[in-house]
This record gives sequence, structure tokens and C-alpha cells, in this order.
Amino acid sequence: MPRLTQNVGDGYIFPLGVAYISSSMKKAGFNVFTLNLNHQGGDVFDVIKNIIENNNIDVVATGGISPQYHLVKSIIESARRVNSNIVTIVGGGIITTEPEIAMEALKFADFGVIGEGEITMCELAIALENSGNFSEIEGIIFKDGANLKRTNPRKDIENIGLIPWPDYEGFDIEKYIDGPSAEFTGLNKKRAISMMGSRSCPFNCTFCCHTTGKKYRQRPLDDFFAELDHLVSKYKIEYVFMADELFVPNFVWVKEFCDRIKEYNISWYASYRVDTLKPEFLLMMKDSGLNVLNFGLESADNGILKSMRKGITIEQIEKTLKAVYGSGIVVYGSFIFGDIEETIETARATLKWWREHSEYHIHLSLIKPFPGSYIYKYACQKGIIKDPIQYLKDGCPQVNISKMNNAEFAEVVRYTSESSNSSRSLDSVELLEINPQMGRETISAVCPKCLQKNTWENIKLFAINYIYCSNCGQKYDIPYPIQLQDNINKNISVLLEKYGKVAFWGMTFPVMNLFKQSKILHNKNVFAVDISESKRQMDLYGKKIYTPAILGKEDIRVVVIAVPSSGGQISCQIKENHPEVTEIIDICRLVDFNSVV
Repeated sequence: MPRLTQNVGDGYIFPLGVAYISSSMKKAGFNVFTLNLNHQGGDVFDVIKNIIENNNIDVVATGGISPQYHLVKSIIESARRVNSNIVTIVGGGIITTEPEIAMEALKFADFGVIGEGEITMCELAIALENSGNFSEIEGIIFKDGANLKRTNPRKDIENIGLIPWPDYEGFDIEKYIDGPSAEFTGLNKKRAISMMGSRSCPFNCTFCCHTTGKKYRQRPLDDFFAELDHLVSKYKIEYVFMADELFVPNFVWVKEFCDRIKEYNISWYASYRVDTLKPEFLLMMKDSGLNVLNFGLESADNGILKSMRKGITIEQIEKTLKAVYGSGIVVYGSFIFGDIEETIETARATLKWWREHSEYHIHLSLIKPFPGSYIYKYACQKGIIKDPIQYLKDGCPQVNISKMNNAEFAEVVRYTSESSNSSRSLDSVELLEINPQMGRETISAVCPKCLQKNTWENIKLFAINYIYCSNCGQKYDIPYPIQLQDNINKNISVLLEKYGKVAFWGMTFPVMNLFKQSKILHNKNVFAVDISESKRQMDLYGKKIYTPAILGKEDIRVVVIAVPSSGGQISCQIKENHPEVTEIIDICRLVDFNSVV
């Protein structure tokens, strides 16, 4: 399992895919060793070298999604450095979406598994053991001399209830559920776990790619609750994140699900569409423990929704959000700007609707053409993405595919970047505790809406996230008490004195707000860096945002990673492409009361 965290022991979203593969292979009788790099300190190469040599490993398999290219590559490259004859296999979205491009970019991969891998990996392992014919295995791509050969596609697994439960134990689930929560939820829950009730999605939005098959399949409830019984009994699970692309819209299934999960007295989270959620679901779902419903809203303009192939309207969005909000269930949702048909007028219309409906606290972001999606193929055809292999290596940066010119798009980028996740902030915040090594704070404040005093523990700093009132559900930006800002300025001064120049990589809302407030960040020797072409069109309060190439051009030796949730990926990217950089620092370390040097 790739190292998704910047700091060992920090929160991350547990990847179910690799755990499903491991359990399937173990059930088939293969000698499988598991390694979760998120709970292993030290250099990735040293950790992998140790497990390969101590266990006589013959094959190293891993996987991930396209933006995790550098994390995946670091694993198979390390394995090959340890043993040039070792067999390397990569699966997941990075291969499934663009098999040939991914294999070319990864360089060290011998085999790629396309689509669902539970059956494919077992067949591939048998072929490797018996020198079999790889061409007969469905759903793989492999090196055939100097060429790549892709076999016939594998059909989707019809009955997903027959797949063994994920190998949680093999990937340190105890450490995971005891550790801090992932950064994207705003819930800050411990003893939380991801589970799946279905695979794929019956819809085909232009920005999506279904990596777990084309056919939507529901999991038998008896199998789901047998797994939940095991997890609650063994690990005392208190919160379940339904990891489905779309929570099952079938009323009979949902009713039985709610009736059964209510008995556990746990909370849960699910993603839904506004056109499939029936009002009669809400009371039943809330009563069963559901406390968050997440919606992909995308736009408030019907023309853009049609272009995205969402199959919904703004009228349906308004009706559903009003019903969910009235039920007391917390609403999560997002608008994504920059569709193929987006104009400055449609973008402004969505922003106008967003401002008029601040009670829903909808997150604003930019559309990204991820490999395998319709808009990715469009961007390639139009020459917006000129080199798909390099695009993957660059981390799949956001690009302008809309009808807006650069100046118009820069206006939208600035607004979405500057607008907070919650549109509200807290006053009179008391800092109770700070953990600079893990980049977390514990704070307390009174909710201005309901006057309830809250204490938020172990909140991740600089996360693209928010916190919410435990009483009324009101969302707030993550606050940064004045003493933390003072320490940040002090430590930036120390870095400038020692290195001369400093780069900040990743321009998200919390970091841009820091640039807005801090005078020292306007020093000419402080450089803002982002892989997003669109963000580089924007003026950062008088500062220019550069491509990563500025690191070599200016001989910048120290880089502050400003996006902790992508710290592992950015760190790998810097190490591979920028040898001039001698020190990489997590931005959270800058809040330390003591100097970072």
C-alpha cells in the first residue's frame, strides 16, 4: 500500500482496492506478504529492501490512482533496485484508465492489471508460477519484448458478495482506526472505517471514469453485515464511510440496510445523487445513524449540467438540498468549475447561486481531466494535453478546457481558491494544544449560530477541510490562532536566512490565505509553486505562481509542501525531478514554537 501520508501515523483514506486483492490471493492459497507504507518510518527504498530480502520476495504488486503516479513508481523502482529480476505488477485506476500510457510512464512495471483485479491477480500468479501463457489471461497488459501487449478485457465480477472481505489485518487496520481521521471529512472521527455496498456507477458523467467495472452491482446485505459484525466485534468500529461511488438508490435495499445498521448504534456517511434520493428516505436514514449525505452538485447552470451528462437539474438540486437540510442531516456538496461548455456567464451564475444559498456550505473547486474520463480525451484531442505521458508524470494538473479565455478563467480560479469551504469563520478561538510533528491542533470556541461551546481535537492544519458544530452542524473554516501565525513567520525568516530562497508548493485556500496575511511571504526570495496551469494564471496578491521548473532555474534548495494531504506524492515528485532540492519541509512544521532549523 503506497505511502499516502507525509508523516507516519497521520490520517489517510484507507485504499480498499489493494486490500481486496490481498485477501483474494490469500484465500486462493498464495504466499502473500503485506506492507502498508503509511505506518512505516524511514526511506521507502530501505523499507521495501528489508521486506524483500527478509522474505525472499519474488513479485512486488501495488496500485493506486493516476495522481499517485510518483508513489506507485517509487515502490516498483525500489523493488527493481533491490533485485533486477523481481517481477513488478501494478493495478488500480492508474492502469485501468490508460493502460499503455501508464505502463510507458511507470517504466519499471512488468504487468498491469486492468479493471477489477481479484480474479486476474490469481490467474496471473498461477501463470508466473508455471511459466504459463500470459496472453490467455483476460484483463492484463504486459511487456512482450520491446512492445506492450494488452489481452482481452475481463468481464465485471457479477456477484461481488463472493469476493473475500478486504485484508484489513494485513494492512495495519488497528493502527489506522486508532490514528487520526482522514482530512477530507470534517468529522474528525476515530474508529472509523470504509466499506463498500456496491461497485461502479450507472451514470457516465464526463469527468468520471469507473475503474471497478462498467456495470453497477449491489452487494448482498447478508455479506455486508457479516463483515460489519466482524469489524465491530474485533475493532469496535464506531463510524462507517460508505465508499461507494453512488450509495444504492434501490428503496428496498436501502430500507433493509437502514433497519439493520440501526441495531449497531453507529454513525455512517454516504454519497448520493439529488435525483435518486427520495424524501421518504431521509427520516429513515437519519434514524438509522446517517449523519452526512454527500452530493456531487457540480453546477447551478442547467446547460453545464447537461454538458457534464449529470442527468440532473438545478431545480432538483434545490429541492433535495432543502429537504436534507430540513431533516437535520449534514449536507456535503461541491461545485466544479471549468466544464467544456463553461463560460464566464455560467460560472458567475453558479457563484451567484452559491452566495444566495450559503446555508449549504458548498465547496468550490475546479474540474480536472483525469485519465480515462471524457474530458481527458477531449483535452488530448484538442491538444490542451499535449503529452499524455508527461501529463501523468506531472501529477495530472488542472488545465483550462472551458470556453473562457485566460483572464476570465483566472477570475474564476481566484474566486474558487479564495472562497473557503464553509464560507464562515470562528471568532475568539482558544488554542488548547499543538502537535507540530503531526501538524494538528486542539482548539475550542463558541458556535456563533447556536452558542454551543465546542472543542475540536487533533484538527489537521492546512487541510482542505472544515470543522463543524457538534450541536447544530454549522461548518467553519479551520482557524489558525495568532500565535501559530507568528511562529510561521518566524520560521520562514529562519529558512530564508539559512537557504536564501524558499518555495511553497501547492496553492490551496489555507495557503493562499497565509500569503494574503503574511508580509514575509511577499519577500522576493519566497516562490509560490503549483502544478495547475489555471492557478498560474492568477495573481497571488502581487506574487507570481510558478511551475516546478522554477526550483532548478533559481537553484532553490528548500521546498515547503503546502498541501499535507498530498505530501507523499509531492515529496516523491520533488525527489525524482529536482535534485537541487536538499530539504523538504511539511508546512505544518512551521507552526512549531521552536525553530524548524
